[in-house]
Formats: sequence, C-alpha cells, structure tokens
Amino acid sequence: MPIRRLTDTLYIAPQLTEADAQEAARLGIQSVICNRPDGEEDGQPSYAQVQRWLIDAGIGETVHQPINAAPAISAADVNNFQVLLTSSEAPVLAYCRTGTRSSLLWAYHAVQNGTSVDDAVRAAAAAGVDLSAFAERLSRAAQNGL
Repeated sequence: MPIRRLTDTLYIAPQLTEADAQEAARLGIQSVICNRPDGEEDGQPSYAQVQRWLIDAGIGETVHQPINAAPAISAADVNNFQVLLTSSEAPVLAYCRTGTRSSLLWAYHAVQNGTSVDDAVRAAAAAGVDLSAFAERLSRAAQNGL
C-alpha cells in the first residue's frame, strides 16, 4: 500500500522506506506520526532511522507514538493521536506496520465526534485500509467511548 490520503489533512501508510520518505516530501507532507513500536518485526527500520530519512527528505516534524496492537488502542491513545494531529503542521502522515493502527486512531475519534461508522470504514477503505473487522468496536466507541 502506498501513501494514501485518508482526509484532507491526514495521509496513512504502512512501514516507511527511504523511498517513501522522498514520496512523502513530494506530496507536501509536513509532519509524520509513527504509530509502530521499534522492534515489532525483524528487519524493520527503527523510528530513528525513518526520522533520518524524513529529515533528509525535508520533513523535520516527526513524533513517535507507538501503539502495540490495534485491539489494545485505548481512549488515551486516541486522545493523544488527536492532540498530535491538531498540533502538527498539516498535512500529516501517520504510519504503522500496515496502516491499520493509524487509521483506527483516526476512526475512533471520528465516530466519537459524529462521523458514522459506515463513513469511517468507507474512508479507510478508500485509503486502502480495511477496518470492517473493527466496525462493532467502532459502534460501541461511538455510543459509549472506548
């Protein structure tokens, strides 16, 4: 999955490579949020390595908000992600191993603030991320919070 637009101000991607850092700069990305913990998978570049690639590409605003697994996303994680989104220069690129965790962080906040679950799942699908397995949890979050 390449870097894909989720909203007007948020892009989503799987694990970034050096070429992806260059592509992000070409797309005008101003800030990057890494939702992937270091050491999650053998051979994965560290956050520090990706940060160097981004800086070399001209993107200086990066932050590491590691999320261990999609089912473990908490209300605090969602709130922290939203703070990062609103305090970062847009457009923002968020990434993890596949893009699912980053998309879910956005979706939980969206459904708690009036976006329908169907619309959130559709938006993620248009960005190449399948959140249909999380629709029930998103519905509960929309009604009761996380």
